[in-house]
Amino acid sequence: MSHKKDSLKNFAKTGVTKRLGFAPLGVTSIPTQVAIGVASASYWRGMWYILDDNLFPDNPLYSAVASLGLGSFGLAFGQGVIARKAEYYARKEAAKLPFYYTPVARFVTLYCVATSCVLVWRGAWMGWDIAYEKISKESATDRGHLTKSGLGSHVLATLGLLAFGRFSSVLGPPAKVSIMKDLAFKATTWKQYSKAAKWFFK
Repeated sequence: MSHKKDSLKNFAKTGVTKRLGFAPLGVTSIPTQVAIGVASASYWRGMWYILDDNLFPDNPLYSAVASLGLGSFGLAFGQGVIARKAEYYARKEAAKLPFYYTPVARFVTLYCVATSCVLVWRGAWMGWDIAYEKISKESATDRGHLTKSGLGSHVLATLGLLAFGRFSSVLGPPAKVSIMKDLAFKATTWKQYSKAAKWFFK
């Protein structure tokens, strides 16, 4: 088993992984990945249901537009904060001045971005349902229309993501554990933090 783990680690260090764009993590990591997937889905479910109950619950169109708007603003705000902080800490380090990281501030930023992602997904999801209903005069969630509606959004999204060269963006937990590494919460030097934060900008 240890030999297999070593071979996976060695494989992950090769140039092959760069060409493939991914690397195997090993069977032993699957329980952790699944647990993270369940926790992430639970986070999204909780936020989604709260929004369903409080964000224009009686007007699907307003709710979808509000979700997309708030999600877009949240992503812009969160990434703007990270970019400004990164530049600030870089100047501090270059001038050899002391600076400190606040784990709470990092968590708030991550939470803002995560919630914004839920908002964008929800807005897009509801938008598809509304558009399908307007075009077909039938509910997208009715029996027999689920496949038609789902196939339409699935095919168009696949083609669009391939055209943008961002198909891997569909990966979420458990396949993709994180975007901005949680190592940032424990960082004590700029090198450690930038190593974690750079994933956010990819």
